[in-house]
Formats: sequence, C-alpha cells, structure tokens
Amino acid sequence: MDVSSIAGAASLMKSSQTQQALSASMIKQNADAQNQIASMIQNNAKQAPQAVKSPDYGFSTYA
Repeated sequence: MDVSSIAGAASLMKSSQTQQALSASMIKQNADAQNQIASMIQNNAKQAPQAVKSPDYGFSTYA
C-alpha cells in the first residue's frame, strides 16, 4: 500500500469513529431527556389529588 491509501483509510476510520461517538452522544442525550420527562410525570402524579371513593354510589365522583 502506498502512503496516500493508508492515509485515506486512516481518515475514513477516524471519520467513522467520530460519527459513532456523535451517535452515542445523541442517544445519551435522548435518554437523559426521557428520564427527565419521566421524573416530571412521576412528580406530577405524586402531587395530583387522589380520587375519593364515595360511599353512597360506590364509584369516584372526582373528575
């Protein structure tokens, strides 16, 4: 192999590694965002008023 072929192959490999690193970073950012959304939903569910069972009708009148 000549020098330019080796340099070209090395450049392609570095580009591929960079692409993989960016993809992994984007996946991690998406996972972090989903975790934040899940935490917000969980916190909202804890703060929401709970339905109260009515003894008269046997079902909740909470709307």
